[in-house]
Amino acid sequence: MSVRWLCFALFIIISFSAGGCTIAPWIQERRLAPTGLAPRDTIAIIVTAPITDEELPELEGQLTGCFQSALSETHPDIRIILPNELRRLVFPGLTVNQIPSGYFSWRSLLRDPTFDAKIAPLGLRYILTVEAEEGRRLTDVEWTAATSMFGGSGPTLSASWENSVLLEAIVVDAKNRRIAGAVHAYAAGKSRAGLSLMASRIPLLLPHGMPSFPFGAACRALGERLAKFLAGESAQEEQATKEVKN
Repeated sequence: MSVRWLCFALFIIISFSAGGCTIAPWIQERRLAPTGLAPRDTIAIIVTAPITDEELPELEGQLTGCFQSALSETHPDIRIILPNELRRLVFPGLTVNQIPSGYFSWRSLLRDPTFDAKIAPLGLRYILTVEAEEGRRLTDVEWTAATSMFGGSGPTLSASWENSVLLEAIVVDAKNRRIAGAVHAYAAGKSRAGLSLMASRIPLLLPHGMPSFPFGAACRALGERLAKFLAGESAQEEQATKEVKN
C-alpha cells in the first residue's frame, strides 16, 4: 500500500470516528408531590407524541435502557413494564399520536374510571411518560480553495450545524392518582462535515467531519435524575450534599 493511500485510509478513520463537541446536559425538575420507592415497586414507561410510529421502537428502547441502567444501581428489585406492554394492556389499538400526552391530559386520565380499571391489575407505582424533541440548526457553510493536506490544489466545501435534544418526563403517581412532577433534560452538540478534493493523477473527493451525539448525553442525564426523583431526592438536596462534601 502506498503512503498516499495509507494517509487516505487513516484520514477517513479519524474523520468519522472522532466525536464532535457536546455541551454538558442541562437538567431541570419540578416537584408537585412527594415520591418514594419500595422494593418490588412497579414502574411503567411510555413515549408519547411528537414522534412517528417508525421512530418509536428505537427511541423507547434507548430511553428505557437509560432509565433501567440508572435505577438498577440503587433499586435493582424494581419491576419495569416496557412501553409496548403498557400500550397493549392500557391503550390497545391507539397510535403514539393518539395516546394522551402532557400534564393536563394525564391529570384528566387519572380521574377516568375506565383508565383506573385498566391499570389497577398492574399494581403500578409510577408511570413515566416521556416526550422527545430533536432539532438541527445550520450554523455555517464555507467554500475554500486551499491546498489539500495531501498536496496539490484542493477546494473544500464544509458545513457546521448544531444538534439539540430536549427530553421531558412527566412522573405520574399511579398509586395516589396524581402528577408527582416533571424532569427535563436538554443537550446540544456541534457537528461538521465536508468534502475536499485531493489533487493527484486520479482526483479523489475526501469526506471529513466530526459528528455529535447529544441524545445519548440527554438520555443518560434524564435516567439518572428520574431515578433520584422517584427515590425522593430533590436536585436541591443533592447539590447541598455535594457542597458539604466539598
